[in-house]
Amino acid sequence: FNLRHVRRHSASLTALGRIIASSYAKNIINDVIMVSKSPSLDLEYLRVAIPSLQKVVPQSVGWTLLYVFLRFGVLRRRTADFSNRTVSFIHAVVAIYMCARCLPTWGALLENVGGANTTAHLECMTLSLGYFVYDFFYCLLNNEVENVVHHMFTVGGLASGVITGRSGPELVGCLFLMEVSNPSLHLRSMLRELNMKDSLLATLNDLLFALLFLLCRLIIGPPLVWRTVVNDSNTYIVKAGALGIFVVSVMWGWRIIMMIVRTVKKLFGGAKAKKV
Repeated sequence: FNLRHVRRHSASLTALGRIIASSYAKNIINDVIMVSKSPSLDLEYLRVAIPSLQKVVPQSVGWTLLYVFLRFGVLRRRTADFSNRTVSFIHAVVAIYMCARCLPTWGALLENVGGANTTAHLECMTLSLGYFVYDFFYCLLNNEVENVVHHMFTVGGLASGVITGRSGPELVGCLFLMEVSNPSLHLRSMLRELNMKDSLLATLNDLLFALLFLLCRLIIGPPLVWRTVVNDSNTYIVKAGALGIFVVSVMWGWRIIMMIVRTVKKLFGGAKAKKV
């Protein structure tokens, strides 16, 4: 164990995060400039969007305080990861509910891509934007490189959608497809820490997570990503976010397929499931 190497690695990851953050900040500023120059600027929308965007920092602080309360209070005997998973579980449940409320305004999932935001879209995006800012810094401090990249794409896309007043239908649709498998994902890690990874509950939860993830991200998701990328109304940062999340999902999807194989073997008396 080389402490100097760990510090160097952490410093490199932090520098990478700053570079990516700087790039995304410039893109978001460009989105603001683009909106301000638009002849069809919706001032009524901006009166709602700007206060909503201002809520992101307090919401990020709120998610952070919830983590601190769990980590050093209710769940102080558990690991930091367990507390963070609990926060993420709560966000996933709330986000799924809020996305589901938008369903009547979506129409068909692929028919309103690039459309204007509704108030329900805006509320959903700003709430999750606050959470992803909190979790981005948590992952950055814990050197979770893949999650850092995933969250940068997510934060950039959601922020661009809130600022420009467009792309709400597909951003909320993407958020729903991302979050619907996350309660099972976080429960999976929590059951491991509770020494229940070999229980029937854990096995069934593994299968539920895998099926939801593959169905939503690799079957339903790709057509939505394609429509998002080719739509002229979307900003480049929204398109990049859709592609980036899809690439990360494909990487995770392969691991999940391998997990399914091991879990099925376990259910039918085969080899014991190992940690993914």
